[in-house]
Amino acid sequence: MIGVNLQKKLTALFLNSCLMTPIILVSIIVTITPIVSAESACDVPASNNWVVSDKTNIHQLDNNWLEETDLEYPVISDFSMEIELDNDSATAVSMILTTGKSYTFCYSFYGDPENPPSNGAKGDVYLMTEGNWDFYGINYELRFENWMDEVGFLPVEYRDTITWMPFRDVHTYEKVSSGYFSVSIDTETSSWFSNNPTEYFLVFDNWNNNHKKDAPAAGGELNVELLVDVEDRFVLPKFTAYVLVAILPLSCLIVPFIINSKYQSYGLENIEQEEREVVPILEKQN
Repeated sequence: MIGVNLQKKLTALFLNSCLMTPIILVSIIVTITPIVSAESACDVPASNNWVVSDKTNIHQLDNNWLEETDLEYPVISDFSMEIELDNDSATAVSMILTTGKSYTFCYSFYGDPENPPSNGAKGDVYLMTEGNWDFYGINYELRFENWMDEVGFLPVEYRDTITWMPFRDVHTYEKVSSGYFSVSIDTETSSWFSNNPTEYFLVFDNWNNNHKKDAPAAGGELNVELLVDVEDRFVLPKFTAYVLVAILPLSCLIVPFIINSKYQSYGLENIEQEEREVVPILEKQN
């Protein structure tokens, strides 16, 4: 009898664990995720304590003669820089991001005093990978041909094969004068077949690209103040993702079998019947 009760308790514990584990994991992820406030989004020192040019490159669409450093190491410390942005052009800062870090980018556009913008100090900000930066450059070279009108019928999920897309399809910030955003990555390599680290491009746009909601050219030069805040990020083991994804489907398959087997086993249990005492017949004596 004790063994049957223990088995029932273990079964109930297993079923409850299958249902509660995803909720617990999601709660842990939400709890440990840092909350970034607008007032203290980037807590970066006034001067850099390391050589920023060793781990970053500056790219300009209208200037292909800039010297570039072969990036080998990721950015792991805070830094700040000033960026010059020509009219009808774009400037990008490339860097390698690493796992275990959270990157917060704070940016502000200012008009250049010598050549002030006629349309206001506003621009577009994009975060993209190296392959998309190449497509972005092609879009700039063909900007007067309206070639995107020919492929507007394609679904969004297929457009990254012929044009540029922001990182994770979400890091697009258009018609802004200032702002911030955070990002963290799960893998450093560009694909399963390559061990080369992925180079990310933070693009500051001052021309009318093929996005319909982007800002037009400012009509003058812009200066961009960039602050990059790098913080340690708590990373859950990779197997937790597999557990979170697989446990609910497995529960839907396993739980009905357990319930069905328990239901059928109840009818097969041997019920001990109490022995009835035979009452002797009393014969009437004459």
